[in-house]
Amino acid sequence: MRLQIIQLEPYDDVISARDRLTFVKAERVLLILPRQGGILRRKLDLVLLQREAARRGARLALVTNDLPVIENARELNISVFRTLRESQRKKWRKPRSQVFWDRQRRPEQPDALDLHELRLRASRLRALTPQQRRLQRLMRNGAAIVLIAVVLIAAYLLLPAAEVIITPSQAQISTSLPIIADPNATQIDVEHGRVPAIAEILEVEATVSIAPSGLADVPSGRARGEVVFYNLIESAVDVPANTTLRSIGARPARFRTLVDATVPAGVGKTVKVPIEALDESLGVVGNVQAGAIVNIEGALNRILSVRNLEPTRGGTVREQRVVTRADYDRLLVIGRAQLLQNALTEVSARLGGTQIVVPNGIRILNEGAEEVAYSALIGDQVDTLSLTMRARVQALVIDELMARQAVLARLSREIPSGQRLLLDTIAYNRSPLQAADAQGRVTFLMYATASVMASVDSALVRQRIAGLSVDAALARLNRELLLDPLRPPQIALYPDLFGRLPALPARITVTIRAPQSASLP
Repeated sequence: MRLQIIQLEPYDDVISARDRLTFVKAERVLLILPRQGGILRRKLDLVLLQREAARRGARLALVTNDLPVIENARELNISVFRTLRESQRKKWRKPRSQVFWDRQRRPEQPDALDLHELRLRASRLRALTPQQRRLQRLMRNGAAIVLIAVVLIAAYLLLPAAEVIITPSQAQISTSLPIIADPNATQIDVEHGRVPAIAEILEVEATVSIAPSGLADVPSGRARGEVVFYNLIESAVDVPANTTLRSIGARPARFRTLVDATVPAGVGKTVKVPIEALDESLGVVGNVQAGAIVNIEGALNRILSVRNLEPTRGGTVREQRVVTRADYDRLLVIGRAQLLQNALTEVSARLGGTQIVVPNGIRILNEGAEEVAYSALIGDQVDTLSLTMRARVQALVIDELMARQAVLARLSREIPSGQRLLLDTIAYNRSPLQAADAQGRVTFLMYATASVMASVDSALVRQRIAGLSVDAALARLNRELLLDPLRPPQIALYPDLFGRLPALPARITVTIRAPQSASLP
């Protein structure tokens, strides 16, 4: 329905307001009175305005906070609102048919106007009988009582709220599972602790060099040089001074590093370090060629590889070097070791976060039939003998994630009834890997430890304690739930008027607080 809004000013009176109503062409008209009031306080003023609106076929309503105006308007069944927004939300009252005539029912003949005015006055002046007034008062009182009862019931049901904090009990469970990583397995077998192992096969090439051994070595100086350490892991590695290095061969030379160094984090990262030969490698023994120093004595050998890109120099001899059969054999051993080292480096660069290479799980598939090429023949007088080898290498890789899935399935069987596993508390560990057997299988133990917590149904808790007193609710919670004895349940009421929880379960908030778990190994 169309609405027309008229803003009245403090200087307006019933005459000016009535004049402004003559221009109304909408079905509804809303008069906004000034905030300070003071106008249209007479009941007769509202009667005249209501009559004019009825003549225009419009329904009248007011926006005011003036109490005299509000009281008179209610007696005349005129809608009164506090704000303009309230007039848009609430329903407008219908005018009484005895007082107001619709525009369509108004007499069209000019001489019938006096009769219309008389009917309006008669309807306003007609008095109620005592019985009608008593009935009217009873109806008003009854409606008030019903309204008060409805408000009280609604307040009792909707006003109270409660918050319940519950800390379920917690326990720790653990299990272990022997794991067999089998290259022939295709899926995880939890019952038998079998997981697939991946056999990575790749073509690897290595070039190594040594000094021929056909010499009458007369030590006359200490060999010095520089080696490059290659990182095999993702973390940075410290290499202290005096770290002992060794070349591979029938007569290996031993060296020590001269300064402290750090290999940057990341597989394949390098650092150069100066070295010198030890006492037992004085002379030409310490004069090894590029690629001859490949061993690190001590624990660093597992996480670093080493290679001298340049020959070590400084050891002198008085005899000429001569290539011997022993040099061929020694260089072949060094070349195979370097092949395995290169394969480990290449495979490690491909591994994911939970994949590991099995120790001693790298082998040359065509050992004895590798492609080899020597730089000199036996009996040649050369300072350096080099060997280039190419072979097919197999590296056995295990994905520890599969082993974790298997032990987690076993751990799930240990969860007590009525409790659930706290996933963020699961911790895994494993024993050292054993060397692969003849079939390429690797055996190790996988451990898992986690915390479990009693399960609590929040909806059921709300239903069970709704309407109870605080003490009765606490007693029921302690009796029916498996709770942490060190952290009893807590109940807060808002507002705390009756000392009882709300009758409606929806007004109860249940918070399940995770217990403070002990640190897991």
